[in-house]
Amino acid sequence: MALETALHSWHSSNGARMVDFGGWDMPVQYTTIVDEHTAVRNDSGIFDIGHMGRLKIHGPDATS
Repeated sequence: MALETALHSWHSSNGARMVDFGGWDMPVQYTTIVDEHTAVRNDSGIFDIGHMGRLKIHGPDATS
């Protein structure tokens, strides 16, 4: 079972084609490569890097 970032449901509901990337279910494409290239050239784009961070919580109240 692949891991999911906090934005996974947003990607899925917006039509992303998801692929396995190092054990994470990540978006690779929404429309066509040409459409996405044009959108980034003319407007902007984002990249979900939620799979890159880790939090380590420790201490006496870590599980509460």
